[in-house]
Amino acid sequence: MSTLNIRKVANALIPDAVPSRKIPADTLSVIRYFKQKMGGLWVGGKVSVSQSGVSFSPNRFNRVVHEGLEPINVLASEIRAVRHQFGWVTSIVVVEHTQGEFRFRCYGAKKLAANMAAAFNVTQH
Repeated sequence: MSTLNIRKVANALIPDAVPSRKIPADTLSVIRYFKQKMGGLWVGGKVSVSQSGVSFSPNRFNRVVHEGLEPINVLASEIRAVRHQFGWVTSIVVVEHTQGEFRFRCYGAKKLAANMAAAFNVTQH
């Protein structure tokens, strides 16, 4: 496995993200619509990729406007495949692992997905 040490500003798709009760009711209805349509909410923060795996930490703003957000950690040994997916403005990296999928969007996603697949010695499709 080649050496990786990458940190990027990113948005992660969090399926069980819950908006704070402090958000106005009319805004909550829009948020609920998009959550249902996209299968979760896009949450801003930082993605870190290293030889040990991939992690995501929500930024301070998103910790305030969501309830109970926790960091996400996917161990390298659990990663089965990494792929790039089209997205408007920023593309999406999909990390398939033993527990499901972890999706995040960032600039340079296509190159990052290829580097991750090579470093974790998994398929890229």
